[in-house]
Amino acid sequence: MKITYIILYFFSGIIFLLAIFGSNLTKPFLNSLSEKTLEASGFKKSYLQSVDDKIDELVYKSKQIELQIEKIKKFFSSDEIDESKYQKEKSGMLEKSFYNPLIEMFSYLFRVGFIFIAFFILMFAVIFHIVYNSLELRKRVRRLEELVSINERRLE
Repeated sequence: MKITYIILYFFSGIIFLLAIFGSNLTKPFLNSLSEKTLEASGFKKSYLQSVDDKIDELVYKSKQIELQIEKIKKFFSSDEIDESKYQKEKSGMLEKSFYNPLIEMFSYLFRVGFIFIAFFILMFAVIFHIVYNSLELRKRVRRLEELVSINERRLE
């Protein structure tokens, strides 16, 4: 029983420390768990990326229209056009502004959950420790009572 509460104390401490200080150690695990939680709720990253790609395509088409307007303007003037401004870019706007913060929020929720789990494990460890000490104390008292009764018999 002694080894049980020692192991529970150890696991409680490890879980607590990883939940509090383990951002670099547990970040991939918590992000994966958060993504799986979102996917289980029906919110898939591939859908968001598809919408992001469509938005990027619309932005690219508007830039192409802008480029055509600039080319028409250039026809009447001698200015150079910087075509690098009108190239297709992957912005990932929805992913950066919605999905990543949502993943981060779930990550924090899981960390808080792990802190509560560590607290409950700690409580079980304390209970086992108290029970173990109580049983050991009873054994010692019985042994002491036996020794006292033996000494009383000798004295009589």
